[in-house]
Amino acid sequence: MDDITRFYRQTSPTSRLGRHDHLVPGLPHDPEALGAVVRGLLVHDSAVSGLPADRRAHREAVGAEPILDNVLGLDPAPLIRARPAERRMVGFCYHFALLHCALLRAAGVPARIRCGFASYFAAGLWSDHWVVEYRDDSGWVLTDPQTGRHNLTVDDFQDGPTAWRLCRAGGAESRSYGNGDLWGWDELRGTLINDVAALGKVEVSGWYWCERLRVEPLDQPHDELDGSLDTLARLAATATSAGAIREIFDRYPDLHPPEGAIAC
Repeated sequence: MDDITRFYRQTSPTSRLGRHDHLVPGLPHDPEALGAVVRGLLVHDSAVSGLPADRRAHREAVGAEPILDNVLGLDPAPLIRARPAERRMVGFCYHFALLHCALLRAAGVPARIRCGFASYFAAGLWSDHWVVEYRDDSGWVLTDPQTGRHNLTVDDFQDGPTAWRLCRAGGAESRSYGNGDLWGWDELRGTLINDVAALGKVEVSGWYWCERLRVEPLDQPHDELDGSLDTLARLAATATSAGAIREIFDRYPDLHPPEGAIAC
């Protein structure tokens, strides 16, 4: 087992199950079966409406332990038991991916969450999205625990560095990458940062804390900032050891999420 594989078998502060470790025995070890377990515990916020403030606040949770606090606070049944939608925690793709990754690591499966862009939500567009990458005998496998899609290809999903480098090289249009009302370079920058951070097991969704990214206009290239991010993307795409992966994000302390950051 190489050091990268060992690195991603180990937990992180955000993927630690903590007081819920005792709930892991009895869960399936198969990665796709664990993805189905996650879908029985969470519901995407786009599928529900009219929620009270305390339920809406669940989508700000960062970390597997608080996610499971919310899940079990709504329904204390064993995790293997799928809840009806009204008793599932409301979250978004980040929560599906992080909880799936945490359960995989708890089962001894090397796994990491990836922030990038998926092509299967809107024709001709790449939508900001979190998925999971796990290691099996064939290598790294991309899977989407929110939708149940698995064995994702480069036609389905582009991770942060891949999308960034493709757009910077002129191989794709930046305006085709984004989410909701936000498209273009700001989304590409933020997704790159999220993905590189997650590769180093700093697994927080959002980049609103990054003062450095607040350049105007947000959806246009910025020579100084984007040149720096080119280096970040290149380092992330070419790292060949766990040590190198850990060191990459450390070079950019102004991009690190602050203590107490919420998911967004």
